[in-house]
Amino acid sequence: MHLLPSLLLLLVFARLLGKAFKTLGHPEIVGEIVAGLLLGPVVLNLVHITPELNGIVQLSVFLLIFGAGLEMDLHEILDALKKKAFLSAAFGFFLPLGAGVLMGKLFDFELVESLCVGLCLAITALPIVLKMLSEFKMQDSSLGHTIIGAAIIIDIIALLLLGVVMDTPKEATAMTMIQSVGSTSLKLIFFFLMILLVNYLLRSSFLKITRTQKLYQTVVSTFGDEGVFGISLLFVLGFSTISEWLGLHFVIGAFFGGLLLNRDIMGPVFFKKLDNTLGSVSNGFLTPIFFAFIGMQLSISAFQRIDLLLTIIAAGLFFKFFGSWIGARIAGIGARESVAMGVFLNSRGVLDLVIADLALGKNYISQQTFSSLVILGVISTILVPFIYKSFVLRSDEQSEQKTVD
Repeated sequence: MHLLPSLLLLLVFARLLGKAFKTLGHPEIVGEIVAGLLLGPVVLNLVHITPELNGIVQLSVFLLIFGAGLEMDLHEILDALKKKAFLSAAFGFFLPLGAGVLMGKLFDFELVESLCVGLCLAITALPIVLKMLSEFKMQDSSLGHTIIGAAIIIDIIALLLLGVVMDTPKEATAMTMIQSVGSTSLKLIFFFLMILLVNYLLRSSFLKITRTQKLYQTVVSTFGDEGVFGISLLFVLGFSTISEWLGLHFVIGAFFGGLLLNRDIMGPVFFKKLDNTLGSVSNGFLTPIFFAFIGMQLSISAFQRIDLLLTIIAAGLFFKFFGSWIGARIAGIGARESVAMGVFLNSRGVLDLVIADLALGKNYISQQTFSSLVILGVISTILVPFIYKSFVLRSDEQSEQKTVD
């Protein structure tokens, strides 16, 4: 099937099933993944993976990561490092990462495949966390801020480690991995120093004579409102190009480029224009296609290695919860709040699927491992709000009822 009919089918099915799953109380991305599964080779075999479709998906990944960076602020990250969120993030990341590496030893994975699995087990989907906190009206609470801070730290660490993994040969041994870490770390340090320099220059412009906002005003007066999206896209594309030139993956540049375009630098009016346009292009068109594409790549081979599938699901859910919970307890966070952190930080379904897709594209992981990781992402996305409503909130209500009695 040609590109345009394929895009039409993927978009229509993804949007319809996404809304259907949302009506049933599940995240839309679950329905979008199911749409790809139905249209792909496993069920109907109507849409096939082609170089053209893969190019559209790469653009989807770029805008998805751009949007993830746009939701954060560099100063929020630095502030989060000073707070209790740091310990929960550290334990909630490195414990499941270590579990993934040890699991790779159990199943005779190569070191790079083990690290990719560990990354997918360890990462937290910040967009899903924000959405769930909003649904439970917790986004402005002290606990909500702590959870968001921990999720931001986890995603930053994961993306930096992703830069190391993607710059490593598939057959890397422990020794070559150490060498790769050394060279990639130098690239990341250079890249991060450049980010800090650009951030300083942009903020200096804002604090002194608002040159950045005047630039946006000039662009809007010349090209119209769409110029805000255009110049912002060029800015982030520049960062992605630099990250690829350094041998890092383009998602590193896309994320940090979006991170620099915050509300203070752009001004609330221009930031809202960019956020709305990016949301329309990404969430309205490209993101559903990306998640449907993920569903297309799912294979029943995951169920041929049921031991691998169950181990990935169990390790991902348990070690992510336990790591986040124990880190929160060590940081002095209360028992109930620590449980809530362990539950919410188990959210996946965005960056983990991006990492799994990138790893599959570079043949770092097998089709069985990829499918198992996608199933983990879907299950954790469905389970998190259910567990919070069924256990955490219910226990709170019972405690309050006993207090009243």
